[in-house]
Amino acid sequence: MKFRDLHIALLVSLSLFTFQLSLASDTVFVSGAVRHEGLLEHKPWYYGSQSYVDLSVHYLNDSNSHHFHSLQANVRGELTRWPIAGYEADFPGYGLSHLSLDATFDFGELTVGDVYDQFGSGLVLNIYEDRSLGIDGALRGAKIHLTPYRGLTLKMLGGKQRRYWECYQDRAFGWNYSRDVALGADLQLDIEQWSPRMQELDMSLSLGGSYVSKYQQDDTILTTVGGQPYRYHLPLWVGAGAVRAEWGMRGWNLMAEYAYKANDPSIDNHFSYRPGDALMASLSYSQKGLSWFAQVKRSDNMAFRSDRSRTGVAGRLNHMPVFAHQHTYTLAAEYPYATRYAEGEWAFQTELCYTFPRRTRMGGRYGTTFRLSASHIRGLASEGSWAVDPTAAGEYYTDVHLMLEKRLSERWWLNAMLMYQASNLDVIEGEGGMVRCGIGVLDARFHVNDNVGMRGELQYLYTPQFEGQWIFALYELELYQCLTLSGEWLYNIGHAPDAVNEHFYTAQATYTHGAHRLSLGYTKTREGMHCSGGICRYVPRQQGLTLNYDFNF
Repeated sequence: MKFRDLHIALLVSLSLFTFQLSLASDTVFVSGAVRHEGLLEHKPWYYGSQSYVDLSVHYLNDSNSHHFHSLQANVRGELTRWPIAGYEADFPGYGLSHLSLDATFDFGELTVGDVYDQFGSGLVLNIYEDRSLGIDGALRGAKIHLTPYRGLTLKMLGGKQRRYWECYQDRAFGWNYSRDVALGADLQLDIEQWSPRMQELDMSLSLGGSYVSKYQQDDTILTTVGGQPYRYHLPLWVGAGAVRAEWGMRGWNLMAEYAYKANDPSIDNHFSYRPGDALMASLSYSQKGLSWFAQVKRSDNMAFRSDRSRTGVAGRLNHMPVFAHQHTYTLAAEYPYATRYAEGEWAFQTELCYTFPRRTRMGGRYGTTFRLSASHIRGLASEGSWAVDPTAAGEYYTDVHLMLEKRLSERWWLNAMLMYQASNLDVIEGEGGMVRCGIGVLDARFHVNDNVGMRGELQYLYTPQFEGQWIFALYELELYQCLTLSGEWLYNIGHAPDAVNEHFYTAQATYTHGAHRLSLGYTKTREGMHCSGGICRYVPRQQGLTLNYDFNF
């Protein structure tokens, strides 16, 4: 077993402190966070853990001399030498993963070091971090965010993208950055800022455009055609651009964005020289007690990475929004959807939410909320086509669910959901066929008093395909707003060809005191896919003791 990382994480957390120093009109703040996740696994016994320490030093210039407002330094240390199983092979490492210096002025902000950002909806650029997936796609370089005139915003950035760790002696600080460089710019015009008449009508209109270009050195990549070997002639520079518009007035909002990517041969698209494009549009309306939206997306060959030879979750420059509801209930998230970047897809989603007023027949004493949501995603009829694949194999994912949110009394709350779901596991996971299932959820909360509360869930999933039917139960007890005891149980009833007929369970205690949060538990979980925003990673079967610690200061 490996315990060194646990010891280091605990020592680091004990050594951090907070202070505030005031000098004349200037103030210095130090803030940060410590996070540790650990799993002591059975078969074989092994301690996997991930520890993060974030530290920020913020200098605030109250006098605003020379139009300078503040300066902030950010440092993140990571110890993921022996991570919990389920992350990619090159995820392990340790060192300072994030360094940046932010300066704020009257007319904008300048960042030097590791930067994150998103242009528009992210169709051509979305650099972000998601620790649950092991994603940290920061660009090491610089970013400038300018607002030189009211209603005009300009962003420019560039750098090399981080792709995990390689702790070689010839690499400074142990970072392994791709050989490429990415450059980008985004311009947005908020027209209503220049029109008093539009402001009187409570109307907004924004126009925007983005452009991103990446450079990567040539690679020797061979293929065989007719028994003869050929070498790919790869483009060194690949550009992608997008234009967008958004209008809003009196509860209505209309948005559209179109993106185009030049030919970008990569492993994702099997080294195809076809260009890629994407179109996304949405219409929504909201007022008190009522909201509705509908959106559509068509994308094809929009995998855009800093390294053409990479697969997995790391190294993406863009992000394609997933038009499928992100469920938090366990069985509703049993068969999640992963966005098809290279293959392309047509995606449709709509949702209607209505709250019946209080003291009406349907609303009762406290009001009643109904939420009806539907998503449908299909493949393209052919490469580069704008037609929807009409065949049964072309259905990738369907989700229709109705949710009820009801407060029954001063102490009782009830949520209920009925759901139909279809997932094409051959497309999403590579095998498993089409799974069509019905899901029911009951979620109840009861507050005994200000110091004691409890919550329970009952869930049922029915399908005759793949692993068959599942039942799930959860119970949480909250005591004095500082201690939470919880237990959950998942069982595969079976009656299907791939049924496992096995129990999975988790018991956990979580204690919170001030800025500290400590949880200890025992878990036995099944293998499956963990997804966030349409990006998924495989999580293997796990069993053992868990230890999580968070400290924010």
